[in-house]
Amino acid sequence: QAPAAAAASSARTAPLTQAIPVDPLVTVGRFPNGLRYLIRANKLPANRVELRLVVNAGSILENDDQQGLAHFVEHMAFNGTSHFPKLQLIDFLQSTGMKFGPSINAFTSFDETVYMLQIPTDKAGLLEKAFLILEDWAQNVSFDPTEIDKERGVIIEEWRGRRGAGARIQDKQLPVMLKGSRYAVRLPIGKTEIIQNFKHDLLKKFYTDWYRPDLMTVVAVGDIDKAAVEAMITQHFKAIPPAKAPRARAAYAVPDTPGTLYSIETDKEMTGTTVGILNKLPARDHTTIGAYRQEIVESLFGRMLNVRFSELAQKPDPPFVGGGASIGPFGIRGKEAASLNAMVKETGIERGIDVLLTEALRVARHGFTPSEFDRQKKDMLRGIEQQATEKDKQQSAMLANEYMRHALVQEPIPGIVYEYELYQRFLPEITLAEINALATKWLAESNRVVMVSGPQKDGLVVPDEAGLAGVIKAVGTKEVTAYVDTSDSKPLL
Repeated sequence: QAPAAAAASSARTAPLTQAIPVDPLVTVGRFPNGLRYLIRANKLPANRVELRLVVNAGSILENDDQQGLAHFVEHMAFNGTSHFPKLQLIDFLQSTGMKFGPSINAFTSFDETVYMLQIPTDKAGLLEKAFLILEDWAQNVSFDPTEIDKERGVIIEEWRGRRGAGARIQDKQLPVMLKGSRYAVRLPIGKTEIIQNFKHDLLKKFYTDWYRPDLMTVVAVGDIDKAAVEAMITQHFKAIPPAKAPRARAAYAVPDTPGTLYSIETDKEMTGTTVGILNKLPARDHTTIGAYRQEIVESLFGRMLNVRFSELAQKPDPPFVGGGASIGPFGIRGKEAASLNAMVKETGIERGIDVLLTEALRVARHGFTPSEFDRQKKDMLRGIEQQATEKDKQQSAMLANEYMRHALVQEPIPGIVYEYELYQRFLPEITLAEINALATKWLAESNRVVMVSGPQKDGLVVPDEAGLAGVIKAVGTKEVTAYVDTSDSKPLL
C-alpha cells in the first residue's frame, strides 16, 4: 500500500497542469508491437477474473461498402478461430459453466469493439485457455466462407428481433445529433443490403486493417496472481506481428451547427415520452489535475440542479416524472454535451421543455443559494469518503470497465484513494460563483439539439418544430424569481 499512499499524498500539492497518475495497484505495460495491457488484483468476486480485449476500432472506420461489417467481425469471432474451429469456442466456454451475457459478451460501437469474459480462477488451466481465446480473437479469426454466409441471416434476424422502439427511435435521433459528421452515416448496425450481399474479402479486410496490436489493449482484473497473468499476456500477445503498412486510425469530428436542431420521433411500441435538450460542447483534455477539479465543479452544478428537478417532480401535478442535468462525454469522441432530460406525460411535452429550461434560466439569473451549495459539498465529500473507506469492496467488472475507458479515451485511473485526496483538496476552495457561471452552457442557442420521443397514437398530437421553438423562445422572455431554499438543515435528532 506504500506506493498508493505516496501517490495520494502528492494529490494534495501537485500543480493543476500535472497529469493524473495511474493507480500504482495497476500494472501497465506495452509490447514493441504496440499492444498495451493493464492488470489489477482484486478480491471481489472471489475466484473470478474479468478479461477484456479492447480494440480501438468500430463502425466509424468502415468503408462505404463495409457498413455493418465491424459488428459482423465481432460475430465471426465466436464462429471459429485457429484453436477453436467453428462452434468449438462456444462449446468450450459453456462447458465451463459460463453463459452468454453474464460471463461471455462483446459489443461494437462507433469507435471501438470490446470482447469480455468472466473466467473462474479456481479451475486449473482455464485462465490460460481464456488468454488463448483472446489471442485468437486478436489475430486468428477463421472467417470460414460457409460460416460467414450462415451468419448473414443471424445478424439480419438479430437486427429485426432487437430493433425495438427504443432502437428505432435512437437510429433516427443519432443522425440529427451528429449532423454533418461521419458518425451520422456509420451507425454500428450498418445497412441490411450490405450485410446480405458483401463479398467475403471485405470482411477480412476490415479485420486485417483494424485488428492489429497497436490498436489493442488487454485488461485483466480479478482474484489473480499479477505476475502469472503478466507472463500469460506476454506469451500470447508479445509475438503478434505489427501491421506492415498500417492504415491511419483517423479521428472524426462532429461539426458545430448554428441554431437548434430538432428530432421529434414517435413509435407505436413506445410506452413513455421523453424530452431532452442537448448542447454540444468541444471535447476537452480530462487527463490533468486541473481538469479533474473542473469535473468536480460541473458535478456540483448538476447535483444541485437535479435536486431542484426532484422537488418539482414531487409536487402535485408535476411537470415531469423525473428530470436530470449532466455535462460530460456522450458517447462520441470529439464532443461533449450539457444535457437536460425528463420523462413527461404524453401530453406534457411542451410543459416539460418549458420547465427544464426555466429552471436552468433561474440558475443563470439568480444562481444557487449558499445553503444548497454547502449541502451538496458535504454530501459529495461524504460519498467519496465512503467509497475510499470501502476501497477493498470494489467489484472487478467495474474496475475492468474503467480501465477499458482509460485505454480508449484516456479516462484517468488514479484509484479511489487518490481521488478522495483531490476532493478533500478542492471542495473547500471551490466557490459558489464558479458553479453559477456554468449555467449558460445549458442555455446556448447554437449547437443545440432538442429531442422528443413518444408513442404514436390516434388522436395524440405531438408538437412540431415550430411549436417547440415557440416554447423555447417564450422561456427567454420570462421573468423568473429567485429560488427559495426551504430545506431544513437542522438534524432530525
